[in-house]
Amino acid sequence: MAEHWKGIAAEVEDALRSIADVNEPSKQSATIRKDPNGPPPQPWDPPGGTPTYHKVIVLVSDKELRDINGTLIGQTKRTITVSGAAGVVPSDDDKIILGQALEYGDAETDATLAWEEIMAVRALAPAGVAVLYDLDLGA
Repeated sequence: MAEHWKGIAAEVEDALRSIADVNEPSKQSATIRKDPNGPPPQPWDPPGGTPTYHKVIVLVSDKELRDINGTLIGQTKRTITVSGAAGVVPSDDDKIILGQALEYGDAETDATLAWEEIMAVRALAPAGVAVLYDLDLGA
């Protein structure tokens, strides 16, 4: 029997929304900011065009990193889980802000927000349909 993966992705989206009430610290609103033309040619140049903002519900997972011998090394890796049915395909060129659901931002307001870099994106995509994305955030 063939699975209906787009329907499963929608169920995952509903599950993320209903995992806990808004007081649950690991479930939050967030916004992914996508620059219209991808990254600028030089990292120090500002992006061109108007960015788009995508509201998502995320699960936050912090993990303490260990060295090869199992000893804690004093660093934490933050991973964010986003539904594949959220209407956005994240990339490591995007930025994310946790705890805020934005639909629009002007350049002045945008510059004052604490955007975090997305360092890596991993998709859970059985049969080629993304059900979840795990995003590793920069330190």
